[in-house]
Amino acid sequence: MKETLAGALARFASRLSFDDLPAVVVEKAKISILDAMACAFDGRLTESCQIALRVYERFRKDGKAVVWAGGKKGAPIDVAWVNCQTIHSMLHDDTQWSTASHLGSVIVPTSLAVAEEEDRGGREVIAAIVAAYEVSARIGVRSHLAIIDRGFRGSGIFGTFATAVASGKLLGLDEPALRSAICCAATFSTGTLEASNCGTMEWRFQNGAALRNGMMASYLAGEGLRSAETALEGEYGFFRAFGGPELRLAIIDEMEEITASLGKTFDISNNMFKPLATCALNLKGADVAVALTRLKGIKPGDVESIRVYVNPANKHGMPGIDRSGPFETVDQALLSKPFSIAAAVKTGDLQTQAYLDFLDDPEIAELARKVVIEEDAGIDFVDAEVEFALKDGSVIRGDKSALDPSSYALSRKAAAEKFRQMSAPVLSPAASSRVVEAVFDLEHLSSLTGFCELLYG
Repeated sequence: MKETLAGALARFASRLSFDDLPAVVVEKAKISILDAMACAFDGRLTESCQIALRVYERFRKDGKAVVWAGGKKGAPIDVAWVNCQTIHSMLHDDTQWSTASHLGSVIVPTSLAVAEEEDRGGREVIAAIVAAYEVSARIGVRSHLAIIDRGFRGSGIFGTFATAVASGKLLGLDEPALRSAICCAATFSTGTLEASNCGTMEWRFQNGAALRNGMMASYLAGEGLRSAETALEGEYGFFRAFGGPELRLAIIDEMEEITASLGKTFDISNNMFKPLATCALNLKGADVAVALTRLKGIKPGDVESIRVYVNPANKHGMPGIDRSGPFETVDQALLSKPFSIAAAVKTGDLQTQAYLDFLDDPEIAELARKVVIEEDAGIDFVDAEVEFALKDGSVIRGDKSALDPSSYALSRKAAAEKFRQMSAPVLSPAASSRVVEAVFDLEHLSSLTGFCELLYG
């Protein structure tokens, strides 16, 4: 029988070791860890995080893994779940474009929690993180647009595969067992976009559901569960169920192309990190607005109207993007391009506190109503041009040339600075520096016991 996609991915993932990774890929894995940890500090402020912590307490079991918000220990699947909730609470976490997902929020807490429980070292963690991003990317790169177009949310759908691989590698699954975990994850994937459409908070928990389901797939496979080997491209498999029969046939035709560069290129290198807290489709527009506001000293009262020019696929890429108010929930505001632009002008920035402090702000509400989203097919999918028409008759326009590209790729220096800023309410500068140093020295740690305890000083 011809090798299945799950078989090829399991063979790659099971054999991948730290020594196979280029230095730039190792560096990106460390940056992904530090970025996820940074985002978790903002997550502590949210209502959804408090809900997650209460549920965690209800079901908490003994274990070695550490809850980042406070330091309590518990079973890895529960600890990873609650840590995921803190990371993903404000859409400040990374974006994997090949799946249109926020996978740092599932991969990083899973890898660290299992490593703490199983006494794994830093080299093993880094290899597991890279493998998890890679497997999810190969499954999603040709399928995610069709799947999302049917109303599914990428993070919940593809995050299950990522956590199955991350946890499976750190549990020591052999190739057949890891293949079963990936195939089992295909039937455990879940998550729709209706929460984004309504502006309710269950989207925040979809990544956590994917994490639990993926980890459970790896635990089950480790105990002997054997899944359908054609769970991905089979006649009734993942691609047909989530994307339709035409997608399934397209994937079968493209299988060799999808897997040909495994081990030669690494998708983690393409991850986008966020300097601002907002949906990835709003990020560049909000960042241009921040740059123009700071450069020109624009105040909300100066503005007659704001036009945001984006690719048509950007405007229609996510429910709730064009919501102009009223904003009854943080979730509605977080996804809204008009709110993100208005809050950027009001605050000269766009961090978590803007949503928590200014949700009912009348000045932001008025400014959001002045935002018009225009379609321009000549603009790249995630880019935006922003035009301010001011009451004095002047017009100020900016585009991606006003932005710092390094803030999206995150250098070591930029990642450390983001961590220090976001952890400042909790960690002293010295404690923050200890975390940064430990992350970038991760491959020299033979055990991760005590590693996450650095996050509460």
